[in-house]
Amino acid sequence: MASKEKPYHREDLRGDLLRAGRAYIAEHGHHSLSVRTLAQTVGVSPGAPYHHFRDRRSLLLALAVDGYTELTNAAKEATVCGDPKERLIRMGMQFVDFATANPQLLELMYESELTSPGPDPELVPYQDMGHEGLVKPVREALQGYSEEEIEVRVLALWSAIYGFASLRRKHMIQKVEPRQLGRNEVTRKVVALAVQTALGD
Repeated sequence: MASKEKPYHREDLRGDLLRAGRAYIAEHGHHSLSVRTLAQTVGVSPGAPYHHFRDRRSLLLALAVDGYTELTNAAKEATVCGDPKERLIRMGMQFVDFATANPQLLELMYESELTSPGPDPELVPYQDMGHEGLVKPVREALQGYSEEEIEVRVLALWSAIYGFASLRRKHMIQKVEPRQLGRNEVTRKVVALAVQTALGD
């Protein structure tokens, strides 16, 4: 009944909608998420979310940006370490951990209608920041190398880390991960090897 609906004018309705959207995606994925469904979940009128999101795509973009922001903040924590190799390992591990904890959200961020046939312009700055976050320590570790060589090595590193995270997220490598090692140890060894290869002669 309308009398049971919570009022639209909340202190942070947008935040409530994003948190509810994250929870929905974690359980069901993004394909069936709609603005109306989210309104029902939060307990507001069907039109209330449109004050913050003009359509379903803008809602999905906001949720994807929320994920990218979380990743960016985690990457910033890794920069506390002065050693470029260790920074790269920490960033790689943080990405794999994020992908493992948020598999459905990662799909929205990297493998959805928001990224096909190309990334939505709203996502490009975050992807650029992520790329630059890898380029800086690689450039620092490989002083004297050409920019072309640095970019190729960053591409190889990112491909290895994303590929590993994607395979684990899709449960494609569970049988071949060493059982005598913990998942975190496996992650560190794989990421460290990818970093070592990218920075090697």
